[in-house]
Amino acid sequence: MKKALILGIATLGVAALIAAPALAAPAPATWNQTVQVTSNSVITISSTASNPITITADPTLNGGFGTVAVPLTVSSNNESGYNLTLSMVSTDANNGALFDATSTTTDVVAGIPATGTLVANQWGYNSVVGSNTVPTIASSFSQVPAAATPVTLLNVAVEGTSDVFVNYGAVIDYTLPSGITYSNQVTYTASVNP
Repeated sequence: MKKALILGIATLGVAALIAAPALAAPAPATWNQTVQVTSNSVITISSTASNPITITADPTLNGGFGTVAVPLTVSSNNESGYNLTLSMVSTDANNGALFDATSTTTDVVAGIPATGTLVANQWGYNSVVGSNTVPTIASSFSQVPAAATPVTLLNVAVEGTSDVFVNYGAVIDYTLPSGITYSNQVTYTASVNP
């Protein structure tokens, strides 16, 4: 009897093990993430010109005319392009004239009043996009405007790099005292188009 009982228990144990359902593995956990790259809008202005620049004008040469070129390179990755402007500095109290900051003299090199040919004791600018054409005394120049009304030198509708040459010219005569440096400051502003 004891043997029969033991066999019955052993058989029951094996049957219970075989009939027990298997435990299912948990479903994998997932989490989706979006990866983005944001390209910031960048704009730069660079130049190989010295600062300050000097226009050498001699009343005995070239009708008193002198010129100097400022090469500018503007670069931007902005899809809608960029704009380059020129003006006098915001603190210009001399209405665009080149003046002697170290003396009380009232002698100045006045800004050309309108676009045209420079006359004695005037200065101005002209600009060329791409490769430069050196101006002559017969070239057309314009007045560098006040800071409140900058002039657009270049407007580009796509991203990229552009070269602009800003030529400054001056004509002086014997009435302007020599040995004096007449100066003022201009501002170039590059901004992305909206």
